[in-house]
Amino acid sequence: MKRISTVGLCLASVFALSAMAASSASATGLLLARVAGGGSIAGVSFLSLGEAALLTTHNGSAMRCTHVNNRGLFLSPTLGNILIQFVNCSTKTEAGTLECSSSGETANNIHLPLATTLFHLGLAHLSSTVGKIPAMVILLTKDVKLSCASGLAEILVLGAVIGALQLDPSEKRIPLNTPFANAVLNFEQTTPTSFGLQHLRLLLFEDTLNTYDLDFVTTILGTTGPVELSAEVVLDLLDLFTLNSGKHVEIELFENS
Repeated sequence: MKRISTVGLCLASVFALSAMAASSASATGLLLARVAGGGSIAGVSFLSLGEAALLTTHNGSAMRCTHVNNRGLFLSPTLGNILIQFVNCSTKTEAGTLECSSSGETANNIHLPLATTLFHLGLAHLSSTVGKIPAMVILLTKDVKLSCASGLAEILVLGAVIGALQLDPSEKRIPLNTPFANAVLNFEQTTPTSFGLQHLRLLLFEDTLNTYDLDFVTTILGTTGPVELSAEVVLDLLDLFTLNSGKHVEIELFENS
C-alpha cells in the first residue's frame, strides 16, 4: 500500500477488517489500546494540542501554523475518528506571506472534519529490521483542498502521516502494558534539513510493512505542479482520555501477538 490516496474508496472496508482482526487471537503485528485494567476503549475520547505546527514539501516549501487542536474518539481497540484544526496558517513565497485556509474556514485556519480523517494505532518501523515503535497514523480518507491568498494558490493534500507515541518530548517510547494519562504524539522529519521526508513511513500490519506518505499538489494561477512528498513536524500532547460517563481514565497499549 504505497499511497493511501490510491485506495481511498477501499478504506472503510479495510478498517472494518482491521477492527475484526484486532479482536482475533490469530491476528499479529497489531498495536491495540484498552482502558487501564482491561476495560473496552471503544467510546473513549481524548484531546490534543500541538504548538508551532510545520508542514513542509520536498522542494523546501513550508506552511507554518501557530498551533493545532485535535479531538479524537476510539471506535475500536485500534481505530478511531479524529477532528483536526490547524490555526493561523501561512506560507512564505516570492510574492510575500500568503494566508491559507480550508473550504468554509476563516482566513488562516485549516479544518479537517471527521468525514476526512481517521487514526489507526500501529507499530512503526525505521527500516525492515528496525522498529516496533508505538505510533499513530493519521489517514486522509478524502483529499483536502487548501486555498492561499484568496485562491491565488491552491494546495491539494492527500495520503497519511505517522507520529511516534512517546512518554515525553525526550523521545522515550510509550511502554506497552503500562497505564498512562497523557502522551506525546511526535511527528518529525528525518532531519531538520530533509524537507518533506517523514521520519516514520513504515507501519506494521499483520506481519506486513506498509508505506504511508503525505503528499501535496500545488496549483498557482492555474498551473498545477507535480506531486510532492511532504512532512508534518509538531509535538502533540494527548490527554483527557474520557469515558462516555465523563470520567477521566488512564489507558494502556498492548501488542496482539
